[in-house]
Formats: sequence, structure tokens, C-alpha cells
Amino acid sequence: MIETLILIEGRNVTKDSLRSLSLSNAKQLVVGDAPGFGVILHLAATTLNDVNAAMLDFSKIEGVSGTTVLMLRS
Repeated sequence: MIETLILIEGRNVTKDSLRSLSLSNAKQLVVGDAPGFGVILHLAATTLNDVNAAMLDFSKIEGVSGTTVLMLRS
């Protein structure tokens, strides 16, 4: 299991859009807002490839301007 804290950057990113995204081998939990930046979330995934796939999926959400890994633990 790989656990990650991710900053999803974007001024108009909503928590609901991040919660509603269906990820294949990962689960996301919104931690909270990062005022002026976006939203911080916790991601639990099976493999590093699943983390990478989730990051790509998050980057495709409307309003997302970037995704940054804050912490990664396996």
C-alpha cells in the first residue's frame, strides 16, 4: 500500500469534483482546503503506477492547474 498527500492546485477546484472521481486501484480522501492554492487530499493506492494514474486523472478535472506530491510513503 502506498499512501500519498497531494496538493491539487486550481482556484475553482471543488472538493466534490475530487471526491466523485472514480479511481481504478486507489482511494482518495479530501483532507481540506489549501487557501489560495487548491485542495489537499490523501490518496491510498496499491502500486506507484496507480498513484501516477490517479495524478493524471486529477489533472484532467476542469479547473485543475497542477498536481503536487507533498508526501509519499510505502
